[in-house]
Amino acid sequence: MLSGGGRHELRVVAAAPAVVVKRGPAGALAREARGLRVAQAAPCAARLAGAAPGELRTLLIDGAPRGARAIGREDGVALGRVLRQVHDVRRTRTGGLPRWRSRARDLHGYRERRAHDALAAAGEDLRVAELVVAALPPLPSAADPAFRLLHGDLTLENVLWDPAPRLVDWEFWRMGDPAEDLAYLAEVNALPAALFAAVLEGYDLPDVAPRVDAWRALCALDAGLWYRDAGRRSAATRLLGRAAGLCARPATGGRRG
Repeated sequence: MLSGGGRHELRVVAAAPAVVVKRGPAGALAREARGLRVAQAAPCAARLAGAAPGELRTLLIDGAPRGARAIGREDGVALGRVLRQVHDVRRTRTGGLPRWRSRARDLHGYRERRAHDALAAAGEDLRVAELVVAALPPLPSAADPAFRLLHGDLTLENVLWDPAPRLVDWEFWRMGDPAEDLAYLAEVNALPAALFAAVLEGYDLPDVAPRVDAWRALCALDAGLWYRDAGRRSAATRLLGRAAGLCARPATGGRRG
């Protein structure tokens, strides 16, 4: 039995080809299936094999996740390239999360609403959230202001290497700001500066680094609140402290401090 992150049950069916069967809340799995159908244009996405109410099937990837220390420079470049491929799959004029009552019409408004989400979820950590949101740096304008397909949960557990990087667990996909996806990758995984520089090298978009910096504190805050609610206090404490620390120092120029 594979781990499903708490809400889902995963098992491998040794067919020809082998598939991973994921069972859990029907709404979440239906949304993931929709995201996978969009993401199939990217070679790195898990291959959708079928879906039914409460069940999702994907082709088994013969690979495994790696910790940050096991990812070398060239692998970091390769990861940046596949993330660029994902973000280039779809462009739209509006974006947002499925729970929003209306769509954001520009990337600046999108970040403002993501900040509002964090404040609404802050609860006992409202003071920290207010300080972080108040100190967020301006979001530089993007050369291409379109919303892009985001994976939405770029933990290293969701990157399988076979040996190329492949992305699984698409439940939180959305149309958003690609700099948010990259900042989340850096912060939630505490990527070393050199490794994240390699990711940005592979991503190969000159204006993305300052935009990533503008997203970092908010991504750390958002992830910290999620881990707190999931009962993962150690990760929550690190990320909430990181968010507060980032807002107390100048932008890092694309490097994690």
